[in-house]
Amino acid sequence: MPHGDFSDVSALYCLVIGAASIRSPELWFTAYGPLKPMFDIEPDSTPPPAARFAVQFAGGLLLLLAPTLYVVRWNKLNGKAAAFGFLMATLNSIAIALNMDYDVKGDVYTFVPRGWYVLAALFVSTAFHLAFNANPMLTSAMLLEEEKARAEEKLAKKRAEAEKKA
Repeated sequence: MPHGDFSDVSALYCLVIGAASIRSPELWFTAYGPLKPMFDIEPDSTPPPAARFAVQFAGGLLLLLAPTLYVVRWNKLNGKAAAFGFLMATLNSIAIALNMDYDVKGDVYTFVPRGWYVLAALFVSTAFHLAFNANPMLTSAMLLEEEKARAEEKLAKKRAEAEKKA
């Protein structure tokens, strides 16, 4: 996939979310407009240090994904493998949100808009992009043919320039 496609956008959101998670893990414990916090804590209290450290660790993993998504040329094989991983991350994000909002007494799930669903949407979008918009797998014969075509094109340009000078 050439640069400028959705895998680069995915790299950017992983970079931003990862850096923000490391720098300000309390963001995960804060409500934003209609979105409830990703983790509930008592009002006017600070998150436990272990929770902050876990968020910072997750931020490091998101930072790991950023250059990977930016640099790797996703083909039909490794794109599907990465897509599978992103689908697992999607399901995990949704499961976390649903488990947070599960009423044990009533045995009912209540939908509460949380950042987990935003992450899940970003992860599933990335998964579909990697799975269904892959680059072709290049063989050495294909690369050699492409190299010959470029060399012929370069030679044709030199001949045209020589003819113009003559």
